[in-house]
Amino acid sequence: MYKITNEMAQQLVEFVSAETGYGMIVCDTSGVIIGDSLKDRLGLRHAGAARIISEGIDNFVVTKEDEIATERKMREGYNCVISVDGDRIGTFGITGAVESVKPVAKIASAVIVARIKEIRNMDLIREVVTKVSVNVHEAATTIEAISAGANDLIATGDSLARAALETDKKVKATNMIMDLILEVADQTKLLGLNAAILAAQAGVHGRGFSVVAEEIRKLAANSASSAKKIPAILSEIRSALSEVSSSSKHTSTISSEQSRSLQDITRVMEEIQSSVNVLVSSVNK
Repeated sequence: MYKITNEMAQQLVEFVSAETGYGMIVCDTSGVIIGDSLKDRLGLRHAGAARIISEGIDNFVVTKEDEIATERKMREGYNCVISVDGDRIGTFGITGAVESVKPVAKIASAVIVARIKEIRNMDLIREVVTKVSVNVHEAATTIEAISAGANDLIATGDSLARAALETDKKVKATNMIMDLILEVADQTKLLGLNAAILAAQAGVHGRGFSVVAEEIRKLAANSASSAKKIPAILSEIRSALSEVSSSSKHTSTISSEQSRSLQDITRVMEEIQSSVNVLVSSVNK
């Protein structure tokens, strides 16, 4: 709803009166004077303005004859409605010969309408700019959080890649141990074989030793069999670690690119925020 403020009404009548020399008033929707070039009737109810508002007419004219007939209780002049987009928001009145003051009244009321629309538009702009400012600030905060997450992801990827590299080194060391185990198993198998030969040569006295020799040979065979399976498992582990390391590096690369892009976006958002702040400041002046 449009409204004429007391300050706006008083500023207008003082300006126009100073330029034209005519006395004038502005009334609100109840016919009460809220702007008076002489400042001696502020707050009083104007009969002509009240009729314009209550009867829905566009103007009210007081002729010289009316002024004489009312013993100057009513003064010659012209009063007209102030209407904005169909809303009747007040009246403008000016004293003087009707033929002379009517154009001034029309212009003055048009100025009031234009000023009210300007204020309304500025309010809408201020509202939109404020919303944009809030949204930009929230977007910048979200981007900063995403950027921080991307940096954490880069650090995690780097740590994972280093862990994979260290694990790969340990797997290689395990291979060396497996080689040693296989060598021990071969030596144990050979020892068992020699023990079996000696037990056979000993005859009846070597039967117990023969049993021990056979168990040693079985243990060596089982150890060798198990040790031979471990390299294949370690190979699969190394392959998986290689994929993890490669994926970690790829992830870190992507995260780095995203982080740089987010930083660029953040700078753009900061520039937009700065521009919005300037616009808000200029609108509020």
